[in-house]
Amino acid sequence: MTGTRWTGLGLALAAGLLWGLPAAAADEAEAEALYGRYHQAIEAAKQCRKLDFDQPQHGAMAEVIHARIQHQIGAKRLSLLTKAQREARALIDDEGCQGPKVAELLALFDADLAPALR
Repeated sequence: MTGTRWTGLGLALAAGLLWGLPAAAADEAEAEALYGRYHQAIEAAKQCRKLDFDQPQHGAMAEVIHARIQHQIGAKRLSLLTKAQREARALIDDEGCQGPKVAELLALFDADLAPALR
């Protein structure tokens, strides 16, 4: 009887894990998108406002970002960061610092990241 109960429990857990995979993948994709967006915002602030951040400031912003993405991104952080920087520079080249998409990035920087620098 006990073996059957544990087998049933194991099957239920396995089914739950399988059903949870799409949600986990979506959460990870959302976390990656948000991570990239924050790094685009940092790059926009650097380029458009001529800001330069030191290591403690980068650390403070990283704490905010990782809390927002709930530490869901691991080894691919560097590739996501460099992609975001390239995308932000291309956007600034295309529409300038006064463009609407760059303005959104700067607003994100001001709302979420700049307070960590104070």
